[in-house]
Amino acid sequence: MKIEFNESENSIEIKDGSKNQYLILKILMILNLANAIIRIFGKQTIEYGFIDYFWIGLGIISLVILFMFVFKISTAEKISIGEIMKLEEKTVFGKNRFSLTLKNGKKRNLVNFKDQFELVKIRELFTEIGIEN
Repeated sequence: MKIEFNESENSIEIKDGSKNQYLILKILMILNLANAIIRIFGKQTIEYGFIDYFWIGLGIISLVILFMFVFKISTAEKISIGEIMKLEEKTVFGKNRFSLTLKNGKKRNLVNFKDQFELVKIRELFTEIGIEN
């Protein structure tokens, strides 16, 4: 992961490849949803078996995840400092996870830190910019 501060544009540039990862996940969720709809379309509810209920559940889960990817998670690689509200740090399964909360209600996840030194460097960068936890 590479995060750089662009002073001339007053923005940060994040190069982590998450845009491609989330695009693939969105496509997979759309395919899951389409497959679930095709699977249950045209059947009477009395004809549903275990597999059909499984597909209904999978379709609902895919719809919720797709909603999150489209409306709650940002993959922007260039973010203006004015758009950032705060830096969030969570510990999940013993690992520190960082995300930027944006003013439009979305979050930009910061992942793929190589080591502890890179974490310290990122914290220092955000402190210098004026973005606090």
